[in-house]
Amino acid sequence: MKRAIATLLLFVATSLFAEQKTPPPPAAPRATEWPKITERKLDNGLTVVLVPLHNVPKVTALLTFMSGNGFAYREHPGIAQLAARVATEGTATRSSRQVREALRAIGGSLNAASDADATTFDATSLSEFTPRLFDLLADVARRPSFPKSEVDLAKTNLASEIAEQRSSPDFLVDERMRKVLFGAHPYSFVTAEPDAIAKLTREQLQSFAATRYVPNDAHLIVVGDIDLDRTLTEVKKAFGDWKKVERTADTSTPFAKRDKRQISFVDRRGSVQSIVRIAALAPSRKSADYLSLRVASTILGGAFYSRLNRNIREAKGYSYSPYSAAELQKRAGTFFAESAVRNEVTGSTILEMLYELDRMRIEAVTDEELTSAKRYTIGSTEVELETQGGLANRISTIYTYDLPHDFLETFRGKVDALTAADIRKAAAKYFDTYRAAIVIVGDWAKVKEQVEPFGDVTLVK
Repeated sequence: MKRAIATLLLFVATSLFAEQKTPPPPAAPRATEWPKITERKLDNGLTVVLVPLHNVPKVTALLTFMSGNGFAYREHPGIAQLAARVATEGTATRSSRQVREALRAIGGSLNAASDADATTFDATSLSEFTPRLFDLLADVARRPSFPKSEVDLAKTNLASEIAEQRSSPDFLVDERMRKVLFGAHPYSFVTAEPDAIAKLTREQLQSFAATRYVPNDAHLIVVGDIDLDRTLTEVKKAFGDWKKVERTADTSTPFAKRDKRQISFVDRRGSVQSIVRIAALAPSRKSADYLSLRVASTILGGAFYSRLNRNIREAKGYSYSPYSAAELQKRAGTFFAESAVRNEVTGSTILEMLYELDRMRIEAVTDEELTSAKRYTIGSTEVELETQGGLANRISTIYTYDLPHDFLETFRGKVDALTAADIRKAAAKYFDTYRAAIVIVGDWAKVKEQVEPFGDVTLVK
């Protein structure tokens, strides 16, 4: 009897499984409950953004200054990068060791890093020690002492890292792309040469911090288990007497322009493969085209089911992971498609990449592609927002890139509203194969005959 029942159950289960020919539809998206965001501006110009989030007894504070890696890149290349590395290694009142001990005492962390647009101090602690966290963050940002021993060590380490980066074809293709697209603009700067880092002095770092780490060109984002009134009082105590510093306006440099497709080839002799990147200028991060361009890039090469992946990887077998990306910054950005391929199929890969870019420009994407890309875009962003640090970083981008203050709340609805026509319009505007910059890192002698038919070549030794 038991055996008969078991057989019957197995038969029913098998029948049900056989009838399920398609996966079940995804559940309806759940509404997101956004925490209240409170903004205040101190008398010294510091923008303070407070976001209570009581899910864990922790606080994340991001202090961002609008001075990026390209600052004084001709006179003092690498100064913003080096300053960020050393700023947390000692103040006028604390040694590097004392900073670390203070962090351990509050269960905290403190790091600083710079990018193309800004320098950000990222600090965390248990929420019960929030006043001490603010005191430490203010001390490091306002009074970095740049001890000579720490400066010397950081210079040595950074120079070694740069030398190592220059052995990587991925780094070389990115550096060359920025120089080709941005010309004389500070965005063209990626990192300094090791000998330029060696020339930077402690006094130059102190001057940089004194003139660039200033409250009237900064925003402080605080997310976590906080009380609004009490936290604002604590912020004012730590940062309120910080004096503003008048800054000269950053001069605007026009970007490089092309009237035809051009190829920049970085000759890396002995390479058994080529890295091919087809790139074009993209708009600023606050552009109304941001979302349509982002979704278009997802369909082209931003996810595993993308067109580049299906063509170049699955159908042709040229590459393991072709992809595309839209990297938008405060004043402008880049859009590019990339693939690393064997020398023998370098030219064939360029052809297929141009084909897929042009197909996006003239043909409407399918409903399935659009729906999948929307879900991927919304889902990946909302996953970021599930952590305290991820939410703080996303809120910080609103102030760094001058986005609408309701950007996060309206993000899902605006992505959902995109149409196939919107995607084609964005592709037609930014997937510019006629005036594209093609950057290749590889062995010129082995692939030049495959590359030359696609445009004028500038060889970089």
